[in-house]
Amino acid sequence: MDIKEIYKKLEDQCPSNYRINEIIPIAYPYRKVVINAMVNKSPEESIQQVYAIFIKAIKSGINTESELTHFLGLDKDDFILRELYFLRERGYLDFISNEWMITESGEEFSKDNSILKILSEEEFEFYIDAYSDEVLQNDFSFYNDYNVQNKIQPKIKFKNKSPELLKGKSEQLGDIYKKDKAGKAFLVDYDENEIKFDKEVFNDYFLIEYIPTREKENELEPRIEIRNRNKEYSLNKRLTKILSQEYPNIIYDFTDSERAIVANIELDIKNNEIVFEKIPTLENKAQIETLSIWETKAKFIEAIQNSKEKLLIESPWIKRAALNYIPELETALKRKVNIMVLYGIEGNDEHDFKAIREMERLVQNYKNFKLIHLPTHFESTGNKNMVGSHKKLVIKDNEYYIHGSFNFLSFNKNEGQKVANEETLLISLDVSKKWTQVFNQYKIDKI
Repeated sequence: MDIKEIYKKLEDQCPSNYRINEIIPIAYPYRKVVINAMVNKSPEESIQQVYAIFIKAIKSGINTESELTHFLGLDKDDFILRELYFLRERGYLDFISNEWMITESGEEFSKDNSILKILSEEEFEFYIDAYSDEVLQNDFSFYNDYNVQNKIQPKIKFKNKSPELLKGKSEQLGDIYKKDKAGKAFLVDYDENEIKFDKEVFNDYFLIEYIPTREKENELEPRIEIRNRNKEYSLNKRLTKILSQEYPNIIYDFTDSERAIVANIELDIKNNEIVFEKIPTLENKAQIETLSIWETKAKFIEAIQNSKEKLLIESPWIKRAALNYIPELETALKRKVNIMVLYGIEGNDEHDFKAIREMERLVQNYKNFKLIHLPTHFESTGNKNMVGSHKKLVIKDNEYYIHGSFNFLSFNKNEGQKVANEETLLISLDVSKKWTQVFNQYKIDKI
C-alpha cells in the first residue's frame, strides 16, 4: 500500500476549495451471518412449463387421468403425474368425480405462470454492519491485510450466534433476500435462535480527510470520505454518510500526527518576516474534552441555563424532544440572552409540528430569539450549493462549543434506556472564531 500513490490519484478528484489533509487506512467491522431461511420461490422454468401444459390440456376438455396420459404420451405410473396433485394442493386444480377441474387460481396461472411459488428451506448468507447495525447484501469484496491497526470498534457486541443479533430485522432481511434473488424469491420466515454461522470480520478502507484551502477556511468546514480498496479508490457513499457523523472524533482516535482543532498556522508577514503561531493541540485537556452521550445532554441543558449573552443551536431536526427545552429557552430569553436556532435538511426535513409551533411562539414573543430554517435561508440567499445542515453544534457565549454526533433537538432518551452510542467534543478554544465561521458560512447577521 503506497499512500503517496493514493494521494496522487485522489488529488485530482479533490473537492473544490479543499485539499487532502490526511489519508488513514481503517478496518471497519461486520458480522458475517448464515441462517436457515424458509423461502417462497418460483419453480424451475421447465417444471412451470409442465404445469402450464396440464392446465391448458384440462382447460381444453382433456380432464381425466387416462385422457391426460394418452394426450401427453405418459404411462399411468409416470412420476410426472404427481405434479397434478401438487397443483391441487396449491389450489390451482380440483379433482371431482374422477375429473380434473381448473380453479380460479388456476385460471390466473394460465395467464401468468410466474405467480406460482413453492415454499422451501435454504441457507441465506448476509452481513450485518457491526457499527450501524444495518443488514447488508453479500455483494461486496473483502480486503483485509491484518496489518491495519486503526480498527473501528463495533457497537454491535452480541455474543456469537446470539438471537439478539437478528431481533427486529425481519423487514431488512426480507428486503435484502428479495434484492439478492432479483425479486424472484421471497423470505417467508427464519428462526433467530438457529443461526448456522456468525463471525466478526473486518474490511479495510481509506479514510480521507479534506480541509478547506487557506482562502476558504473561515467559510467551509473540514470533511471526510471513505474510499474502497479497489484500483480506483471509489467513494463508499454509505460509510461516508455514517462516519461523517462521527467526525472529528473518529480522526482523533486514529491519527498519529500532532493536530489542532484549528488546523492551520497563522502567517503574519511584516517587514519580510514570517511569524508562526502554533495552535494548542488536543493534548491540552483544559481546552478540549470528550463527552459521553449523557454528559453531552447534561452540558447542553447547562449551556441553556447558564448562558449570559448568546447561544447558538444547530440541529438537523426539531422533534418532540425539543419540547423538553422550551421552558429553559424561554427563561434564558427573559434574561436577555440572544438565542439562534438553525435547523432543517432538504430531503429529510421532517419535524414535530407541536415543537415547531412552540419555537415559532418564541419568535413572536421575543425579539432576541431567531429561528432559521436553513433550506429556506439558503434558497433566499442564493446559496445553491447548500440544502440544509447535518451538523450538530452548540455555541455558548465565548466560553465553549459542543460538536459531534448528538442531535440536540431530536434526541429523546433518558439515562437507563437503550440508545445508540453518541460522543461529542467540548471545545473552549477560539470560540469567537467559531461564531464568525458560522455567520460567514451561512451569511447570517451576528446576534
